[in-house]
Amino acid sequence: MAPTMYIVYLRFNGEIIYGQHGAEYQGSQMKFIRVHRGISFVELETKIFNALQLDNQSHRITVTYRCPQEVISPHINYMTLLITDDDGVNLMFDMLDATPELKGIELYISVEDCVGEGVEPLTQDDGDGLVAEDCVGEDVQQMTVHDTAPSTQPSTLGRCTPQLHEIRTSVEDCGPSTRHEYVPYEVNPLAGVHDTMMLECTADDEEENADYDNDSYFDDDDNELYFDDDDDYDDADDDDETTDVHNDEVDVVVPSLKPKSSSFTTNTWDNINDTSFNDEVTPLDSWDKKQELRKGLFFKSKIEVQYALKVYSSRVNQEYKVKESNKRKLHVCCKNGCSWRMRACMRSTHGFWEITKYNGPHTCRHPNIRKDGKVFDSNFIEREVRSYVANDQTISVKSLRHHMCTQFGHKISYYKVWDAKQKAIANIFGDWGESYQLLPKFMKALINSNPGTQVEWKTYWSEDAGCAIFESVFWAFGPSIQGFMHCRPVVSIDATHLYGKYEGKLMIAMATDANNEIYPLAFAVTEKESKNTWRWFLRFLKKHVTKNREICIISDRHKGIMNAMKWSILQPLNAYHRFCIRHLVSNFNTRFHDKRLKNMIQRAGEHNQLRKFNATMDSIRQYNKDAAKILDEETDVDKWTLAKDGGRRYGAMTTNLSECFNGVLKGARNLPITAMVEFIYFKLVHYFNDRRVKTQAQLSSGQAFSTHAMEIFQKWSEKASLHHVIEFNREEGTFQIQTQPSLTSMNKGNHRHVVKLGDRTCSCGKWQAYHIPCSHVIAACASQHINVYQFIDPFYSLTEMLASYQPHFEPMKDAPYWEEDPNFPMLRPDPSCTSSLPPHLHFATSVCHAFATAGGKF
Repeated sequence: MAPTMYIVYLRFNGEIIYGQHGAEYQGSQMKFIRVHRGISFVELETKIFNALQLDNQSHRITVTYRCPQEVISPHINYMTLLITDDDGVNLMFDMLDATPELKGIELYISVEDCVGEGVEPLTQDDGDGLVAEDCVGEDVQQMTVHDTAPSTQPSTLGRCTPQLHEIRTSVEDCGPSTRHEYVPYEVNPLAGVHDTMMLECTADDEEENADYDNDSYFDDDDNELYFDDDDDYDDADDDDETTDVHNDEVDVVVPSLKPKSSSFTTNTWDNINDTSFNDEVTPLDSWDKKQELRKGLFFKSKIEVQYALKVYSSRVNQEYKVKESNKRKLHVCCKNGCSWRMRACMRSTHGFWEITKYNGPHTCRHPNIRKDGKVFDSNFIEREVRSYVANDQTISVKSLRHHMCTQFGHKISYYKVWDAKQKAIANIFGDWGESYQLLPKFMKALINSNPGTQVEWKTYWSEDAGCAIFESVFWAFGPSIQGFMHCRPVVSIDATHLYGKYEGKLMIAMATDANNEIYPLAFAVTEKESKNTWRWFLRFLKKHVTKNREICIISDRHKGIMNAMKWSILQPLNAYHRFCIRHLVSNFNTRFHDKRLKNMIQRAGEHNQLRKFNATMDSIRQYNKDAAKILDEETDVDKWTLAKDGGRRYGAMTTNLSECFNGVLKGARNLPITAMVEFIYFKLVHYFNDRRVKTQAQLSSGQAFSTHAMEIFQKWSEKASLHHVIEFNREEGTFQIQTQPSLTSMNKGNHRHVVKLGDRTCSCGKWQAYHIPCSHVIAACASQHINVYQFIDPFYSLTEMLASYQPHFEPMKDAPYWEEDPNFPMLRPDPSCTSSLPPHLHFATSVCHAFATAGGKF
């Protein structure tokens, strides 16, 4: 039996580059040869010299194998491996057998002139004993070195070989060298060969391609593929030791993790959005969607042929039917009976699909095809919308439907486009289920690269599944933990929905920096909000982040949070629970449907003076006794009022900043779980860098306190000039301040307040509430020439703000270099959390369920 032949793709006249998905070869030149298992390195070199029409006396080549390193379906991660001996050649075949996703072996060939500065005349034996020297000299020019090798015209049989440019490294002056960089990630086995292309064949394969236009190609006997897993040629020569990569032959450079999308690093916190993305590369021989199909077009797979058919048929408003379809051929014809038809097949010589027969265009009249999108499945739609989703994960299904309608004239159903968007997200950012398997490795890599980062897990073992099932994960980045010591001891907590295949909640703990801007502290993904999940989150927030600090926790009045905050370790003196005033008044408005009552309660909560608070509460009691009873008896007054807060809030009355950050993370909430954590990681990397640079610039300009603090201070300073100061005890810092009568209101002004600098109090309550001197304190200090800036809380200083952003995030290793977490050999999502509905349909579904549960009554 003849040995099984394997296809080896030779890439040359270019350079090795490292894109998002690993090692690729930039350069348009490609040839292929066919080899058998057991071929020696010397024989392989000889075949390469012949294929590239090189003289082995005046040139030498370097052979680099694009080696699959890790398969994370549907992706393959690659590295580069220098092939120098028979062991390396055998390894290529072993890797091909171990990776059934591959169709062939891909080699990167660099050529060096071993004669001198110029290129010696090449000789070419045409097979008849004659040497082609006549055309040497005029066509062959002196070799020059470029940063990237320019493209040359393909070699033509029987003519002189164009010059091949060598690829040099940065140490050019030290002699020839080859780069041995290992760069991972998913790359198509035919990287650089695009959806449609024309492939140049070598002389060895010219006869094999002579049957392109022969219909007999479709006979089963002629369709033998070039790979055969059942046949092993010359097994006796195989050695188990050939599967080992010899580390002394390569220099390993571990690359860092790169964002999967520009949206991971876009400055969304300042409303600056630069989400450029372009995944379209011009193919070698492209088919224009606006043109007719034609014979001779090459496609890398049957899927690409089917895609082209759907695009073409939609554009010309015609339908086709499939006459024959299998893994090696496709035959379609016009559904209306005209002479239009197309045949395509997969060539056994190189594995590409080619249109071998085409009779077009259509000659029949345009039928009345319904424009309802039923001709498009979600896989087709996914391909069309993928670049839009990669650019912006928050893009609405409505926008994608509009794009499809504009492009193809079809109104496609909402659910079908939503399903296509979910598939696009999975293809770009990883499979939804497999993302859970990848998460422990990501977290381990995060901890290794960023010391101080804390991660906690909650899982349960499933005997049926034979693995751990995910419940919750908590994480806090090391730089955030370190920097929080320089922020005010106020933390707001909130939770938001996750969208995608698996339902869940993203919990967030947020502090504020000196400029009253968001300072992300900790995150968690849980299956739902409840007493247990919130208690679990707050437990690790205190253990790893806030530690022994007395903190104020601001939240809404969710039952889970309310119950969790009753935990002993979250009671004073450890923690002080405060309510978000906006949520509180919203709840009262929902219950009483009275906007006037809502405004009255909000004013009562925001008053910093006890006198004003008591007056407003008296008004509420007269206006609505039921509401007043709830406020007096069922709501702890210190939890919702500024006047009786004791200065714990630092003036923060809402969780608005946390909810604003939820908006920043909106794109992340549409991603698989590992991609979401990665999104947050990159966001914080750039956020910290941005804040650090801005704070350093402010300090360099001579500014001492944050803009937020100085705006408040300046506002109150303007009032201070109108106050009258009476000194009572300068040594103890006791003063009485008389305010001017108001000219616009009888209830404002003309009041007396007592300032005690030693106690850092003012009877108006503002100083204690905001920790910034009020107008009365400013007036007292001005009258005695006392430096009033010493009474601004240090947490408002720019030195503290810089210290909060001074800890740096460190780069992570790229995905193929992440280590396994021995605690999680396998982690899977909870199947009960699977969502199969678009987000806007969840509410309708829950309403219908509630309606049915209530017996059809509300």
